[in-house]
Amino acid sequence: MKILIAGLVKNIQLQRLQVEGSIRGHIVEGCYASDLIIMAENGKFEANIKGKKLNEYDLIYMIVGKRRWEWYTAAYFLNKNFGTLIVNNKIVDPNYNYFLTPALDYLKQSENTLPFPKSAVVFNPKEIDSVLEEFHLPVIVKTSIGRQGRGVYLAKSRDEVKKAAKAILATNTYSFIIREFIPNDGDIRVFIVGGKAIGAMKRIPKTGEFRSNISQGGNGEKFDLEIYPNVKELAEKAAQITKTEIAGVDIIINKETGELYILEVNPAPQFEGLEKYTGVNVAVTIIEYFESLKKSN
Repeated sequence: MKILIAGLVKNIQLQRLQVEGSIRGHIVEGCYASDLIIMAENGKFEANIKGKKLNEYDLIYMIVGKRRWEWYTAAYFLNKNFGTLIVNNKIVDPNYNYFLTPALDYLKQSENTLPFPKSAVVFNPKEIDSVLEEFHLPVIVKTSIGRQGRGVYLAKSRDEVKKAAKAILATNTYSFIIREFIPNDGDIRVFIVGGKAIGAMKRIPKTGEFRSNISQGGNGEKFDLEIYPNVKELAEKAAQITKTEIAGVDIIINKETGELYILEVNPAPQFEGLEKYTGVNVAVTIIEYFESLKKSN
């Protein structure tokens, strides 16, 4: 059996496992938690370390510390699709829930063949050169836990990617995302309550800025979902598959091809801008949803 100890390298514990495993005819290897690379695009999801696919291992023992969330997503994917044994098993037990991360959103979107820009979740900046072999510049580099457009960079060269990653990791964020750049003239924020779209606005970046967030100086205008039912349908599906009952789903339209892409499913969206630009009473809709949950309990 081929075994991976995720989170141990040059450690007496790993050495002991290697010795005893070898006696019994097994191969035991270790890796840093930061060696994980998740590659995702529409219809495809991979979890790798140092050029190896994690599905090459028969069993993975998790000792991954603060980087556990993306590893849990990888473990769930491997167990479900390849039967990889995971210790502790509760990581992939459907009765357990764990923090929703960009990696998990990518997995759910990939499994349901929903369109989103090709993305890589990266922990170790030393892996940037190898990851960029999968992308065309420019790319978006962003923090895994950013809000309101903070920690998001447009990088036109490898040096700019590395500079952006360094800035992100300096904020005590343990991972960053490299994402395919989609040419656009703004994005669409669709507000979801109880799995249903209640309104949307288009966010247009200010001159010289690539981020459309209102908090970054972008302008907003009402976006009519009745005229664009495909946007409404995609946003609702994204919220439903990520089990995000109240969500701000950000969708972008490629201005060259007209294709739709999911940028993000925000589980804690602000709604002041939506109320201002659309006239939708988001607050009361949320309260009514809370009341319906109480009534059905």
